[in-house]
Amino acid sequence: MFGAVKQSISRKLVLGVLMTTLSALLVACATMLALDVRNYQTGWADDLRAQADILATVTQPALEFNDTKVAQENLLQLRARPLIVTAAIYRPDGSLFAWYSKTPEDARKLPKALPREGRVIAGGEIAVSVRMLRNGETAGIAYIAAEYPLMAQVKRYLGILAAVLVGSLLIAMLMSSWLQAAIIKPVLALTEAVDQVIRRRDFSMRVPKTTEDEVGVLVDAFNGMLGEVGERAKALEASHAQMQHEMEERIAAEEAVRELNNSLEARIRERTAELEKTHAQLRQSQKLEAIGQLTGGVAHDFNNVLQVIAGNLQLLQMSLAGNPEAQRRLESAAFAADRGAKLSSQLLAFARRHPLQPVATNIGRVLRGMDDLLRRALGESVQIETVVAGGLWTTMADPHQLENVILNLAINARDAMKGDGRLTLELNNAMLDDHYVLHEPEVAAGQYVMLAISDTGCGMPPEVAARAFEPFFTTKREGEGTGLGLSMAYGFVKQSNGHIRIYSEVGSGTTIKIYLPRSMQPEVELPNLRNAPVLGGSETILVVEDDLAVQATVVDMLQGLGYRVLKASDGQGALTILQSGVPVDMLFTDVVMPGPVRSIEVARQAKQMLPAIEVLFTSGYTQNAIVHGGRLDPGVELISKPYRRDELARKIRQLFTARKEAHAAPPPAVQAVQAKAPGEAEAPLPVPEVPLSILVVEDNQDARSMLSELLLILGHGVEGVGSAEQALELLAQKEFDVLLTDHSLPGMSGLELARIVAARDSQMKIIFSSGYGAPESTGLEVKPLFLPKPFTLAALQSLLEEVSSV
Repeated sequence: MFGAVKQSISRKLVLGVLMTTLSALLVACATMLALDVRNYQTGWADDLRAQADILATVTQPALEFNDTKVAQENLLQLRARPLIVTAAIYRPDGSLFAWYSKTPEDARKLPKALPREGRVIAGGEIAVSVRMLRNGETAGIAYIAAEYPLMAQVKRYLGILAAVLVGSLLIAMLMSSWLQAAIIKPVLALTEAVDQVIRRRDFSMRVPKTTEDEVGVLVDAFNGMLGEVGERAKALEASHAQMQHEMEERIAAEEAVRELNNSLEARIRERTAELEKTHAQLRQSQKLEAIGQLTGGVAHDFNNVLQVIAGNLQLLQMSLAGNPEAQRRLESAAFAADRGAKLSSQLLAFARRHPLQPVATNIGRVLRGMDDLLRRALGESVQIETVVAGGLWTTMADPHQLENVILNLAINARDAMKGDGRLTLELNNAMLDDHYVLHEPEVAAGQYVMLAISDTGCGMPPEVAARAFEPFFTTKREGEGTGLGLSMAYGFVKQSNGHIRIYSEVGSGTTIKIYLPRSMQPEVELPNLRNAPVLGGSETILVVEDDLAVQATVVDMLQGLGYRVLKASDGQGALTILQSGVPVDMLFTDVVMPGPVRSIEVARQAKQMLPAIEVLFTSGYTQNAIVHGGRLDPGVELISKPYRRDELARKIRQLFTARKEAHAAPPPAVQAVQAKAPGEAEAPLPVPEVPLSILVVEDNQDARSMLSELLLILGHGVEGVGSAEQALELLAQKEFDVLLTDHSLPGMSGLELARIVAARDSQMKIIFSSGYGAPESTGLEVKPLFLPKPFTLAALQSLLEEVSSV
């Protein structure tokens, strides 16, 4: 038996050594083979790529000059490389410019289409394509293909590796024989002793130690283990009795835990329901925030586009008053623009980003004021019943947005009743107690004004009512609704710190209840601008708008209303105009402005310079500049984009009228006439006795535009350029009375320009304008005048009068 055991261990040892050596050698050989193949492939591809780069460099001039002969000669140089089989130069359109092939058969291998840049290995060949660039664009493709003798290289590597493998296995067999003689014999002796101990089950036996090497250490360790095993066998019996006792105690504890779990199931179910409800509220909040970010991101630009479209449509309607067909088409386009504006407004309302102007409002008065509007919107087949309780409280809400909510809900009710039924509007004081708000998120207990809108329509099933407030959810057919009416109402109510609920039953109708918090302030009646006349005026309005298309439309509107209009494209340009001293009655600015000077800062400085100036903001999306907590800051006036011409006219006249009532001194005269069309003549500007022809040279575009407008206001002829070189070109074509130039100009300075102009025309008056003081010496024969920056309109007018008198 021992011989068999010895023989088995020896075989295993030999096989183990051989298999380990063989495995390691195979892995090493495979790795070396892969690395050699890769190095060969990379080296051959890099060499071919370098050859292609050289070919592309020397051939590109020939390609650019269409010299086929030179390109062909360059390609023939590749005959020195016997492994290169084909090469070609392609034009950018894919046509063949020049080519080379080792044999006629190889010529047929050339690509028919324009090869892509890079390398391709296929069929025992490797091809490299290199782009030839001219000014960053592809001027052509250099293509080279060569033989790729990879298999021959692999066979050579395999022969070398096979020899290494055989030699290594012979050495491993010799090493295994030595290990067999040195290690296996002592191990077999230890195995025989262990077998005896196990068969007798006598842990007091000890194995005799015959060597002092590692096997002797193993014998000592084994004898020590036998002593520990004997001691642990005794301890095991004692621990078994202890474990029996512990198991009995554990069973009792598990029974107690089971009883506790049974009592906790009910509490876990309640907690789970609360968590599910919280998660649903969180998902709704995240959905609302996502839509808010989307609408906020697009509303500004979208409303700017709508403003340009709607404004120009209104101007065209006035210009084409005698063309019925054009009027019909313009009305259709205006209706579509209004729908787009309403859609944007509803999205902002749902996302709670619509700028509200809440005041203490009596909703009963709002309903009575909407009676005619509701009857026209719902039709004669719908009966309207309004029930208003006595002693109705006021609520803090935006009355105009509240009207939109009521109108949208009424139209939804009309559609649910298919245009025939009864709509009931009820107003009552209500109290929401702690028990009610316990199950309603974002609702505080307290006193509310309740508005209930009920219809006799088809009603909604529970699954529809649960999604009714989701944006774009609608049960109407395509084209009959956007699914934003209830969403807009939801957003408005939540932004107003209120509460909204739907009660509906299929076949019995729907009731929507809106709760708005009670206000302790007295009612504030806002002027009804809807039916106010569209009046113009003669005041001066500064328009600050970065969108040039919107700016041009607004300027046309205001000029058509009779106002004198100044314009700026950013906050810095607006401040430059205000600092010039031009009288400005109103600052009309977009909320979102580019540049370092924001619209709020422009308004603040405008109020400091001109305390009586009116400020009117406009925007398609106000962000947080003038709106905080969903409400406009106190004292801020805003007209949201897109706005109609009549809305803008009424809003401006409202502000000027309020200023007139607030100040004892009357404001500039108001034209109590209907606003004129854009094509009508403007009020005449002040004309000097001797109008001057003035050339303005100023590199800052805003300053140049502002100065040109001031000169036009003073009645002079103006042309402006941004450099001295442009001024000289213009002077060669046209004569001017005055040259008004800045000192510092790009390229030629203003002083050098003045010297050239004075040498050509000694009669031309020269005015220097700068913020760095007058030049110490000009070298001019004539004495120039100086206009320091910043200057006022009076200073400019006085200086020009001095020029005229000379």
